[in-house]
Amino acid sequence: MKAWEITAATDFILAGETFFAAGLLLGRAPSAPSAALYWALAMLCMALAALLGGLDHGFLEPKGDSRARRILQKTTWIFIGGITFFSLQTAAWQFGSAAWRVGAVWIGLLQLAVFCFFTLRTGEYLAVILNYAPVLILLLVLNILGLPGGSGSWQIVAGLSISIAASAVQAMGIDRFSPVDRNGLYHFGMMAAVILLWLGGLTLPS
Repeated sequence: MKAWEITAATDFILAGETFFAAGLLLGRAPSAPSAALYWALAMLCMALAALLGGLDHGFLEPKGDSRARRILQKTTWIFIGGITFFSLQTAAWQFGSAAWRVGAVWIGLLQLAVFCFFTLRTGEYLAVILNYAPVLILLLVLNILGLPGGSGSWQIVAGLSISIAASAVQAMGIDRFSPVDRNGLYHFGMMAAVILLWLGGLTLPS
């Protein structure tokens, strides 16, 4: 198999796994705002991003650069922006006061708007990394600090740690396991991370 074929296949597997996990979380989450609901929505955005990524790598990448591929890539990145937004809201509802929750909504919307602007204008994947990295690190740190008091989730800590490691492998361009390239390695890492992130979602307050 070629690298793009493995990348597409692992993207679709990751999407199916994450849709299943997100569905389970949404099924038990309340309709009112809560950490559990926002985390379920973050995982739903993750599933949609993986699905679009599979369509990109499986159907458009073999044909080379095109306008359709650029549109699909940017749509995928906007869903990653959705992951960032809902992750920030999860942190606010899991650890913050009422004032912090209101502030997180406005900060998240502003961040999402700025991210979408730069994504649509530049098309640089660096904007995606710079957008989500601070929020994921914030959520990771808050969960670590909250472990002794019971507000943190070790499953989310483990899942985010694997996610960050997988993202680092992808960003560094590690392609030593041909035909599995950096994107395929990222997807394999995320498959393990999704299980832990789902388990962590089950512990969030609703």
